Amino acid sequence: MKQVFESLRRAIDSELRVLFGGDGPEGGRLARATREAVLSPGKRVRPILMLLVGRLLAVPPGRLLRLGTVVEMVHAASLVLDDLPSMDDADIRRGRPALHRVHGEAVAILAAFDLLSRAHGELPGALALAKVARRRWALIQEELAAVVGELCRGQDLDLAGEAASVEDLEEVHAAKTGALFVLAARWGAYAGNPSAAEQAAVEGFARNLGLAFQVVDDVLDATGDAGTMGKPTGQDEGRTTFVDLLGVEGARRLAAELGATAVTELELFGERGTELRALAGEVVARAS
Repeated sequence: MKQVFESLRRAIDSELRVLFGGDGPEGGRLARATREAVLSPGKRVRPILMLLVGRLLAVPPGRLLRLGTVVEMVHAASLVLDDLPSMDDADIRRGRPALHRVHGEAVAILAAFDLLSRAHGELPGALALAKVARRRWALIQEELAAVVGELCRGQDLDLAGEAASVEDLEEVHAAKTGALFVLAARWGAYAGNPSAAEQAAVEGFARNLGLAFQVVDDVLDATGDAGTMGKPTGQDEGRTTFVDLLGVEGARRLAAELGATAVTELELFGERGTELRALAGEVVARAS
């Protein structure tokens, strides 16, 4: 199954390079910064989730690649902003110097907004390629705007550091992390004209997967190796995390529970849900 995920990741990377022209020196400094932000090596979990949901509903991955890049642009923009000194104050991202360390804070902020603008601009063409029903297009435009707002709200809640319980923290990360997972799954399903039950199932899967992903991230921040993770560990110091509230082993158990709940959402698909179940297993296994 890892070969399937790797093949999809390479396809997404290839589509991003088509849109952004590779990672050469062409263009002005903003163009270079934008390109570096979106082409830096990542797991591409969110667009992979979209492609797998599409496959579940008999949508060929090629139809969804451009739509997957829209989600990845939003994610890349959020990472650039998260890393700023006024936010998470991170020096390393994906094994490379954070964008603001290379190009300065002003250009990094502009690159993030450039990516969000490109995401909105690419959306209509991506929806046409995905053969999403035209009646959904206006709704999807609204959903893209709404998810950016949710990412901002989640970051604000995280910076405030007022979460006092697991439930509080789940609210923070349902916005900061989970919202984009749900959006990716939702759009992948739209391309397959799902039933209401199928739509609810894939969104429920994504909601729990996104939270599991964040819990695992908290575990790795507390126990992982910066070289392996591609970013500094200990970045969560001073903020409430799932590890703070539950301890390392408790957080690992929560990640496993969320992964299991995600898998339960796929029961109506039977064997067709194998790839998504494997994705949930891959996410949870990172905390082992």
